[in-house]
Amino acid sequence: MSGQVFAPDFAQQGLDLIDSFFIYVLLAQFTHLGWVHLGLNLAGLAIVTWGFSGQRSAAEWLWIQLVSLLWLACYLSWIEPVQWYCGLSGALHFQFTACLLIALYRSPSRLAQSWPLWVLAAGLAVKLTLEWHSGPTTDSLVGGPIAFEAHRGGALGGGLLGLAMIGCSLRWKSNRTS
Repeated sequence: MSGQVFAPDFAQQGLDLIDSFFIYVLLAQFTHLGWVHLGLNLAGLAIVTWGFSGQRSAAEWLWIQLVSLLWLACYLSWIEPVQWYCGLSGALHFQFTACLLIALYRSPSRLAQSWPLWVLAAGLAVKLTLEWHSGPTTDSLVGGPIAFEAHRGGALGGGLLGLAMIGCSLRWKSNRTS
């Protein structure tokens, strides 16, 4: 693709040792199509990092970040394979979904206080639904094809990890009180 500044063309950069698509996707998450793509991903990372900072611990955040990168590499390699990938959008969808579920669990049960989280959840559902049924409408913005599979996979993985973390929290609480 023309205009690729950070795109993962590893084989032509002397990285022929990457025979595994899993390793390719794992590394490709740290590459971008250009400055706009990098800026959008960094903005998304900032929103997830600071937007949910009061709802999770630093250890939970580190765990969510690490699992998101590994999950996405597995998902795009074996569950919903793609031919090419770069960027953090799949991992960001994972992180957003996991943090959103944890925040919903930890927020007061009164709708008057937790409604912004429900709006975010509805927005994510609408976004993923629109992406599922749309074509390459935003490809020109980032300078290349958008892997909507990564967004779906990230949201799925984040949902699974978020639910698992909530389950562990509930079990830990019940063991402490017994």
